[in-house]
Amino acid sequence: MNEPKTVARRGRPRLKANEEKPAGSPVGALDRGIRVLIAVADARGATLVDIARTTGIPTATAHRLLTTLHQRGMVVNDAEHGKWRVGPQAYRIGNTFEETSNLLEVAPAAMRKLSKETGETVNLAIEEGGQLLYLIQVESENPIRASIKNGTAAYFHTSGVGKAIMAHMDEAALEKLLAPLTLVQQTPNSITDKQRLKDELQISRQRGWAIDDEERFPGLRCIAAPVFDSLENVVAGVSVSGPITRFPDNKLETLAASVVETAASISEKLRSSPPQS
Repeated sequence: MNEPKTVARRGRPRLKANEEKPAGSPVGALDRGIRVLIAVADARGATLVDIARTTGIPTATAHRLLTTLHQRGMVVNDAEHGKWRVGPQAYRIGNTFEETSNLLEVAPAAMRKLSKETGETVNLAIEEGGQLLYLIQVESENPIRASIKNGTAAYFHTSGVGKAIMAHMDEAALEKLLAPLTLVQQTPNSITDKQRLKDELQISRQRGWAIDDEERFPGLRCIAAPVFDSLENVVAGVSVSGPITRFPDNKLETLAASVVETAASISEKLRSSPPQS
């Protein structure tokens, strides 16, 4: 009796129910959505037919993707001209990259100057997705010094730069940031009550600088000031940190003046710096 022939399947084998896609495989719908968004951006506005032709995506699928992107504010529909254009959320995301790119370009020189003047470590951090993210550090040459790796995420409420950023957020943005946060107690000085934190942020806003008074690490103080963009939105915080023995109470105002001056210098350069291509 002849056994039935086995017919080899063409193409990629199907995944079993409990198997995952190979690492690095694109998520199909997301990949198509990004291709659609890029097509809209490259064309500075395009019709549905043009988008489908450019991307090679069927018209009906392209329309569903555009509708989803529209619901998220990534594209807008220009009904008068029958075109889809880049939306405010896509602009906001792109503008965030522009701001960060410019910060990385203009901040280091001012930070090096501050570190040289004070002899202390200088950091710059931003708010990213509800986290405080350290981008740049200029380390002190002192053997006892503060050290935070670039790319490190930290708590807002125990950080000088975190407080400087929060102090200059508008009320809605601050509430959105604080709502899901648990104010962890890292040291006995850490602020764990949200109302008390808000009271301190108000003081920080009025005087123009914030302080981490041994709230993250025992024996370490940090003074920070906000960095603003051309629309006067706070986009970062810059700080100087060191052991409390070199940050006594009678020296805080002098250190704060230097930090505020540095933050103002970075803000001015950020406003006048052209977008990085």
